[in-house]
Amino acid sequence: MRPHRPGRYRFGWPAALFAGGYLVAVVVSGVIAVVRGDGEVVWWLVVRRWRPLEPGWYALVLVLAGGVQGWALWQILRGRVVGQDTAPDRHVRRLRRVLYAYLAVQLIFYVLFLLPSPWWVDVARDIGRLALVVLFHRVLDGTPRALRFIAFAAGTLGVVGSIGEEVFDELDIRAVEQIFDLVGLDGLLWSLWMALILVAQARDGRWGRGAVWSGAASVVLASLVMPLALGGFDSFSAPAFTVILGVSGARAILMLVWLARSAHDLAGAVPRRERPVPARVPLGRWPLPVAAVVLPLLPALAHLAHGLPFWIGPRGAVESAFRTRFTGSGLLLWLSFDLLVGVGGLAVLVLVAVVRRTRRLVRATACSLVIAAAVGAVTAVTTRAAPDHTAAESLGGDMVFDYEGAQIYPDWMFAPDVETGEIFFGISPLWHSAAFTVSAIILMSLYGRRPARRSPYRVAVAVAVSVVALSLLPVADHARGPFTSRSDCERARSTAGEYGQHVESRPMTGETAFVCEARGSDGPPFGQGTPDLALVAYGHRLCGVYTRNDPREIARVREASGVDVRGLTYPLDEICPRAAAIVKARIDAEDREIAEREAEEQRKCDAAPRHRPLIRPESASVRREPLWTDHGVLEAYEEDGYNDPFEDGLYELLEKNGLVAALPGHLMISIYADPRVCVTTETYRRRPPVETKGWHHVVEVGYQSPTGEIKLRDAMGGPELPDLAVRGKGHYRIRVHYAWLPWKGEKRAGQRLLIMAYPGRGDEVVVHRERTDP
Repeated sequence: MRPHRPGRYRFGWPAALFAGGYLVAVVVSGVIAVVRGDGEVVWWLVVRRWRPLEPGWYALVLVLAGGVQGWALWQILRGRVVGQDTAPDRHVRRLRRVLYAYLAVQLIFYVLFLLPSPWWVDVARDIGRLALVVLFHRVLDGTPRALRFIAFAAGTLGVVGSIGEEVFDELDIRAVEQIFDLVGLDGLLWSLWMALILVAQARDGRWGRGAVWSGAASVVLASLVMPLALGGFDSFSAPAFTVILGVSGARAILMLVWLARSAHDLAGAVPRRERPVPARVPLGRWPLPVAAVVLPLLPALAHLAHGLPFWIGPRGAVESAFRTRFTGSGLLLWLSFDLLVGVGGLAVLVLVAVVRRTRRLVRATACSLVIAAAVGAVTAVTTRAAPDHTAAESLGGDMVFDYEGAQIYPDWMFAPDVETGEIFFGISPLWHSAAFTVSAIILMSLYGRRPARRSPYRVAVAVAVSVVALSLLPVADHARGPFTSRSDCERARSTAGEYGQHVESRPMTGETAFVCEARGSDGPPFGQGTPDLALVAYGHRLCGVYTRNDPREIARVREASGVDVRGLTYPLDEICPRAAAIVKARIDAEDREIAEREAEEQRKCDAAPRHRPLIRPESASVRREPLWTDHGVLEAYEEDGYNDPFEDGLYELLEKNGLVAALPGHLMISIYADPRVCVTTETYRRRPPVETKGWHHVVEVGYQSPTGEIKLRDAMGGPELPDLAVRGKGHYRIRVHYAWLPWKGEKRAGQRLLIMAYPGRGDEVVVHRERTDP
């Protein structure tokens, strides 16, 4: 391989200087971020958007990302090799121009300069993608016809779906937009086109390894790593943000490198590489290859015998992660893989590897088997209980597992057995894992090694040991699994820490909240002894019935299990989108009703007559919002260590005039609890004239303030009224005026309260006006 000297390339030296200068700037700014805690420069150099995080370990991640970006700048800016003229083929020339144009659009609008990209820019970019699909189809004329036409169809449909989705989203025609979204399969067709083009590039010989591997890495990051990163974090914390940002940035950079290298490598009339015919390993003795093919098929046959075409089904952490965390495309990929393995697809893959017997295919097949075995082992360890026959009978029917309200599996698939009542979820995934592992060992032992092969006796011993271990596996699929009790839910909801301190409890959502809601209900339809899996499955089944809202189906469920699904709106809202929408609509309606009621009460106070003082007050305050009390009492209590507000007998004094009573350090005003009250407070330096006109009850009492702070409030909480102690601690006279507030023909629609306070001695109670009716 020739060294990558800058002089070899058309723009080698400028590209080397620019990329090298960028790397030096990133490293220096990274050191500054670590030493001084100032990460703005390195953040701007690498990320170029959003506000930087607090200085910390992420500076190292930014330096590494900057190194990748420096390498990408070198790959993009260096150009083609010196001495290579533009290829004479007009399709090749057009493809290079479109690749460079598409690269420029990506840099300007989506990666480097981040200019605003309205919908027409996105449409123009998609037209460029469509041109790439057509030109790659013309340039890759030496590729097998089936691969070319599958790639052409997938790329065309994917781009047309994206264009239609963007155009009709701008036109706000949601129905047509959703149709085009389905046509593009949420980007899956474009990912398929990329994968097929990379295979064709690797076979063609005109592209180097850098172009192929950068494109492959970009596809893997976008299709696998990015969904795992987005679904693997419960909260958007700084580490999660850094990881997701790094993965997203690497994906974008590698895609730019693929575009640039694909265009660079096409320069010049480079002859296509003749692919050598891979050497086939001898078949060997027939029992072992047959065993390698048959072993992955045996667990699948056990499932198919029970009418179950899935490998994992609705159990385990892997399936739950795809169903609850990832998007619909991720769930579709998982279900396709689950179905493929469930019907024996891996056995077909092993058969192809045995027939062809090329080391590359054998190793890829063995790697696929090991990955499937690992997924099965994780599922077996994390699987929840399959319900026993008593739990199944309590469910009263089949189980339904859904995604955002859409049913995933048909009703008959996980139905209770008519004789035993048990629900067959499949044999333990450990059986599948063991079969896959043994098959991979046989393949690698026979065909995966270099010319020195193992003795067949050693292979036979390894197979015998694996089969013995397989026969001793526990029947793990019948374990009851974890069970969440009512006490577990109460501890999870508790707001008291280990030492009695207040802590913020994390709100429950989803299936956990549903299980705890069911555990807190003593009545049907949720049995307290039902395992979590059966309980959640039953809830999803009821959600399906609730969503479809078929009267005949509701009647059948009510006759079979005595459950009226229409009355389970609130118990199901955490796992049922339809019930959640109804609950939200009810809450919104209640909020609107409360807001209208509050506005009505506010209009009452706004229309109430304002008090005009006969002499100048020291202070006057009109409370803008109506006041509401729990028990119809406004109270001011000044704690001085000598009196007890619950034992001083002020309630008995209040009963004498029914409006106001006072003791040293304790003042109480009685009003009606239900109607809102409009409050005005006034303080004076001297005694104001008595006013009784327009009031239904006026009483004046003496009050001694030991601390100099007289603030009335609702004893059960709520806002405080302004301080009435105009001269600090000492003796005061408190005069309270009370009147009913009429509104729209109702005489007692609200209450008015005027409270006057002025310095003065004397504890006598003066009733200026006895209580009268409005």
